[in-house]
Amino acid sequence: MNISRRNLLAGASAGAAFTSLIPGVNISFAQEAQTGGDTLIVLFQRGACDWLQMLSPAGDPNYIAARPSIKVPTSGPAAGLGLDSLDGVDLFLSPSAPELKALYDTGDLAFIHATGLHTADRSHFTVQDSMEKGVADGEAAQNTGWLARHVQSIGGPASDLSVIASGSSNPVSLLGEPGTLAVADAAKFEISGGTLNSSVIRGMNPGGTPYQDVSINTLAAIDAVQGGLLTVPESDPDLGYTNGALSKSLKSLALLIKMNLGVSIATVDFGSWDMHNSLPSEFAQRTTEFSQAIGAFWADMADYHGKITFVTMTEFGRRLQENANQGTDHGSASAMMVLSGNVNGGKIYGTWPGLSPSQLSNGDMVVTTDYRQVLSEIMITRHGEKNLEAVFPTVQYNPIGFMNAAATP
Repeated sequence: MNISRRNLLAGASAGAAFTSLIPGVNISFAQEAQTGGDTLIVLFQRGACDWLQMLSPAGDPNYIAARPSIKVPTSGPAAGLGLDSLDGVDLFLSPSAPELKALYDTGDLAFIHATGLHTADRSHFTVQDSMEKGVADGEAAQNTGWLARHVQSIGGPASDLSVIASGSSNPVSLLGEPGTLAVADAAKFEISGGTLNSSVIRGMNPGGTPYQDVSINTLAAIDAVQGGLLTVPESDPDLGYTNGALSKSLKSLALLIKMNLGVSIATVDFGSWDMHNSLPSEFAQRTTEFSQAIGAFWADMADYHGKITFVTMTEFGRRLQENANQGTDHGSASAMMVLSGNVNGGKIYGTWPGLSPSQLSNGDMVVTTDYRQVLSEIMITRHGEKNLEAVFPTVQYNPIGFMNAAATP
């Protein structure tokens, strides 16, 4: 095999001949002392998850009238799982998410409803880009991701590793942070071609130039993961992981965290939430994997609950009114959830906007909590952020109170 410097660079960028990397979990390795806090995990529900179906006001007459064929019932075999009320409105978790209900009941999980980005746009790609860059309508454009700015604000990663990606596996939120690895499966994180190709790459890169240093650092990271595989056992098969995509990503991430390599930030994608048709069956299937995978991951991380903060987000919610195909179209407000040993869980946060025609905006539930307030509270209380303006220049810090500030490192 003839490996030139040009081919090696192309492989490193595309995740081809250089490493067996495919889309999945994106990891930024950083020194534990750098943040003095948790491993921050950001899960993006791509496709715009319908949080009026995930955490629904199932007894609200406006909700019932708007969703006659897809509504979550309050009683019967398919009834939603009653949680608590928000501003006097009872909210019910999807019946397909019993694992999330269990985490809520133990106090490890909190929800923030009616969250989102203040924007009139309804394009998946445009709004995802805006959210991951941390900007709302009318604000100055950013050419880096909010997570990348956060990493730099707290001191940068521990090494000079450049981005190692496969296709679009590195999210826009980490755009501008070169010290990022894309790892789909920790058990297969290795050089394609094994020791022979690894030796060739080492021989071609003695160090001294930025490119050669990146190669050396990349090989060191792969060696560290491969060494960790020899000491950390595979996850218990009885934890509840499925064969689904999210289970595979979170199982791999759990393995990396248990290697104690100093994982500081991880992003996970879980898509296919754009359900314009046949929502009841598709949503139940997707939510089942979402709930089971997160439940299994939290069980797998039993020794790390106090060192992890896991937050979910989605680009926007769905319209209140169901469409003619038993689905929902692009809307506005959604919701977020935070899983952590340091969360003030077992509670629903936010301000309920109401669903009457006069309370909707163009048929959409309105955003009452800027999603950046949720992320800001996590970064400041659990991840060492001391200069919020460097991450979100226009956001004034106004903590909601879902994180236990007394536990701040």
